[in-house]
Amino acid sequence: MQEAVRTFGVKEHTQLASELDAHVEEINLLGYTVVPDALREPELSKIRDKVDHIYQLQVDEIGGEQRLQTINDTHTARALLVYDELFLSVATNPLVLRIVERFLGDYYTLMLQNGIINVPLVGDEQNAGSWHRDLNYQHFVSSRPLSISALFCVDEFTEENGGTHVLPASHKTEACPSAEFFRRHELGVEAKAGSVLVFDSMLFHRGGRNRSQGIRRALNHMYTLPLIKQQISFPKMLAGKYRDDQFLSKFLGYESETGTTVTEWRQDRLDRMEMH
Repeated sequence: MQEAVRTFGVKEHTQLASELDAHVEEINLLGYTVVPDALREPELSKIRDKVDHIYQLQVDEIGGEQRLQTINDTHTARALLVYDELFLSVATNPLVLRIVERFLGDYYTLMLQNGIINVPLVGDEQNAGSWHRDLNYQHFVSSRPLSISALFCVDEFTEENGGTHVLPASHKTEACPSAEFFRRHELGVEAKAGSVLVFDSMLFHRGGRNRSQGIRRALNHMYTLPLIKQQISFPKMLAGKYRDDQFLSKFLGYESETGTTVTEWRQDRLDRMEMH
């Protein structure tokens, strides 16, 4: 049993009843937490191969990597679950969703799912290598999170291979802190493969420079309130797949898609009432 923390003049304490409570407290106060063993081998091995394969498919779909360089979108595989159901199982990881539900309640959507491929000596040239919030261009704070991010470590995160850096508690400030503050307070997150870094999407963070000889892969997810539109429409890409599943219909955004006409909007709701 751990020794109690000594206090004086304190009348209110946060009580932790579970490991889940501890992760929630860390996100509340620091903006992030690391959950170990969310994924295990051999699942990780399959994910590595599939991320690389889907990225190459998407390079071919767009007409070559040079075209991705034009829009600064190289080394990112997007909307992975559309290409392989394995990634839907990652997106619905129970350990992560329990944390998400503590912040967002029981109605949230998957806003994006991206495979991030940090290539040696290239990673900091990507957008993810610069300090940013996952809710880009926003300078506000809210009483509760609007979005929770989950970055699964497909490969081990180390200082050498460019593990993610965070600025603790920066989800609580509106303006981007000074360069001096970043230099003094940023922390590199090192984590075993299979761990997941879960954080308030307003936390400032960045990918590090990969100085190793190997690729570092990660799977980024954003779980948002349905008032935030998806990066890419899963309902349109999936063309009705999973729509009949009560949870996945909400999770993948079928029930929060914008209607193109009043009749379509109403008919969609009538169809859902009949379905459920």
